[in-house]
Amino acid sequence: MREPSQRVEVVISVRTLMLLLACGIVVVLAALSLDTLLSIFLAAVLALGLDPVVAALVRRGWPRGRAALFVFAAVGAATFTLVVLALGPVWDEVKDFIHQLPAYWDQFTQSDFFNHITSTAGADDKIRDALKDLASGLPDAAGALLGIAGSIFGSILSLVTLSFLALFLLMERPTITDWLFGFMPPEVEARWHPVVEDSIQAVSSSLLGNIAISVVAGTVAGVSSWLLGLPFPVVLGVITGLLDLIPQVGATVAAVILSVVAVTVSTGAVLATIAIQLVYQQVENYIIYPIVYRRAVALSPFTTIVAVLVASALLGVVGAILAVPFAAVIKVVLREAGAPRRARMAKLREEVQPS
Repeated sequence: MREPSQRVEVVISVRTLMLLLACGIVVVLAALSLDTLLSIFLAAVLALGLDPVVAALVRRGWPRGRAALFVFAAVGAATFTLVVLALGPVWDEVKDFIHQLPAYWDQFTQSDFFNHITSTAGADDKIRDALKDLASGLPDAAGALLGIAGSIFGSILSLVTLSFLALFLLMERPTITDWLFGFMPPEVEARWHPVVEDSIQAVSSSLLGNIAISVVAGTVAGVSSWLLGLPFPVVLGVITGLLDLIPQVGATVAAVILSVVAVTVSTGAVLATIAIQLVYQQVENYIIYPIVYRRAVALSPFTTIVAVLVASALLGVVGAILAVPFAAVIKVVLREAGAPRRARMAKLREEVQPS
């Protein structure tokens, strides 16, 4: 006789359905407000980067609000002064540099070292025409950009909003942290509160250190370009500094650009540029990086490159710049999360080892 088939009853509670519905609503809202979330994310990164500086002033007796306002005002004043002093000369050199690109390309293609590569399949003619179009279209493009008053106003408004959001987060960061830990048991807070502080320190050290190293790299590139007679040394220094913000990859790309520009001067300038960049990158990797990042979490080159690739695919250039700080945060969290298991495994290995 055939046995009756068993029925399996799946019961989903109303609470589970409500939780799934809430998660779905959160995902939809996050997708619809992605730009806003990105602004909040950038403001949080800026606040975390400046948090240790504010904390140092608080330990000296400053009120948290006054310390945050002072640090933020100092950073804003320094940034504004730097932009005002550098924007005019850099913009003038950028315009001259773009206008001279077709001539530099002609000099570049006439060099014996690169002539057999660039002249194949009419590549030099195509690139020369593109550079001429870029140079001729620069004034129109600049005029169009200056004429879009609404877009400029919107950008300024977004920047001001981002700045104030970062300032308020900087002022209230300990309050927010304590409020979140208030939902957790005391033993959880005792374990993870130091991890949060270490993560903030890692973000701050990485961001500020990255900016400091980029300033050094841009200065070295600009001064060496000026000494070697390369055209537009200020522009080359700025380009090198911006590219150096991207870990591992940016410095190499900047060195290639400097070497290509040096081709338009002389073979000696090319060799000297390559030598200076090689020496500086060794100094940066083995002297400057350990000094600047002495309080940050060390990451291997493989981890750094993977983090840069993943973050740049998600957030573009901003993600590439922020990849290392948050890779360091992930490493801090994983290190603490895996500490109990590592301790148990170490104890088991001690027990099985022969005495």
